Amino acid sequence: MVSRRFIAIWTCWLICLVLWPGDTVQSCSKTFEKGREDFVLDTEESVSEGATYIAVSTVQGPDECVAACCQDLNCNLALIKTDGEQGSVENCFLFDCLYRQKYVCRLVKKNGFVNYILDSVYDDYLEGPTSGDKDKHPIANAGQDMVVQPNELVTLDAHQSWDDKKITSYKWSQVLGDPSVVMQKTTFEDQIELSNIKPGVYKFEVKVTDSSGQTDTAQVTVLVLTPEQSESHCLAPKKVGPCRGSFPRWNYNAVTDQCEMFTFGGCKPNGNNYLTENECKSACKGVSALINLEKDGRSIGITTEVCGKMCQADQFRCDNGCCLDKALECDDVPHCTDGSDEADCKNLNNTLTWLIGIPVNEQKARCTEPPVTGPCRASMTRWFYDPLGRHCSRFNYGGCNGNENNFEKEADCMAMCEHVTENDVFARGVFERHEQEESQSGSVAVAVVLALCILIVLALLGYCFLKERRKKSQQQVRGVANGAQIPLTDESEHMVYKSTTKPV
Repeated sequence: MVSRRFIAIWTCWLICLVLWPGDTVQSCSKTFEKGREDFVLDTEESVSEGATYIAVSTVQGPDECVAACCQDLNCNLALIKTDGEQGSVENCFLFDCLYRQKYVCRLVKKNGFVNYILDSVYDDYLEGPTSGDKDKHPIANAGQDMVVQPNELVTLDAHQSWDDKKITSYKWSQVLGDPSVVMQKTTFEDQIELSNIKPGVYKFEVKVTDSSGQTDTAQVTVLVLTPEQSESHCLAPKKVGPCRGSFPRWNYNAVTDQCEMFTFGGCKPNGNNYLTENECKSACKGVSALINLEKDGRSIGITTEVCGKMCQADQFRCDNGCCLDKALECDDVPHCTDGSDEADCKNLNNTLTWLIGIPVNEQKARCTEPPVTGPCRASMTRWFYDPLGRHCSRFNYGGCNGNENNFEKEADCMAMCEHVTENDVFARGVFERHEQEESQSGSVAVAVVLALCILIVLALLGYCFLKERRKKSQQQVRGVANGAQIPLTDESEHMVYKSTTKPV
């Protein structure tokens, strides 16, 4: 039995070698969806928001570019520069468009480019509601993944979840991690607070239910750092990287116990690299005590290659098959014995510089971004441009982390965007969601206006009726005073008596 299993394993391995790159490449391609042609990544804007430039790959065709993306567990966008005349592949660029579970890539109209996006990413972030349904399913949003220190109070919320009508309930549950964590609801129906949280990886799931009883779920990961993990996330030295872009980031300085801003080059960061000061503080607050580990003679992290094991998502694979901490790639010091961790760094800088330099229409790019409420809970009425309907609509802005499709006045919105059309939009779905919201709010507004009109008409009719009745009563009173013979009803007699007779 053992010998047969051994033979079967080796047979499968040999078959894979024979089939590569044919069937294997084709199978990999099925997990990606081809996006709209002639759209390029707005690289500077996307990297500023947290997108990661992974690599540039030399390939012969689109399938091989997608296959190269498949070989990196963090890659979800394959961007191809094509030859204008023959349509052949000139360059293949690989990106990660997710920053802590938030989609941060912006693609804008530009001839000569083809793109492929991982199916799951497209479905979760870019696809619109199913056409033909009268009542759309809700879309749950559990917020961005978090990195924190032990025993910190952690707040999770789902108020950025979506429904075309109304979400009626939010139910949180823990799906992974130490069960001793305490979950407590807050005054907001979509929000919970976590306490007694110990080092480890936690996953929490929110289930949202809409007014029609339809449901959807989303998960968020909370990484509570161990002392060893804190070394790579908080004690790693400041790393600009091999690229020479200019992106503001935050780095924790263990000597001062402060988060400090620095200029990141745009590729190959280490763990001590944060988009915001708050993220940095959440991950590294109070870690300065761990600096004693260095004083005791220990080095931070493993700086040598590890061979004989499969490389993980956070590791770089040397050309000799050994694995290395990804943060050590392109740090000007060879760590792979074959030097492959430093081999492609100059090319990364050259290609990122070229991508950033591609001219794009920033005005159109601004007007094709979907409206973003953001994680804050203020309530500000703003205007966004809808290129599908070519008009500006109101939306509720929470007060932070929005985007540029955000105007205080409708006139400013139309002046900036009126010539932008749906042909300039990479993914219609992000706007179709808001069209549903607008339609729903529009129906409510029409109903409110009709109700007000009915009330006004009823009030006018009532006023006219009372006015006419009073006028008749006054005529009857004048008739009696002049001696006219006017037949009176009991009611009119009562009214005349009250208005003309005084007690003696």
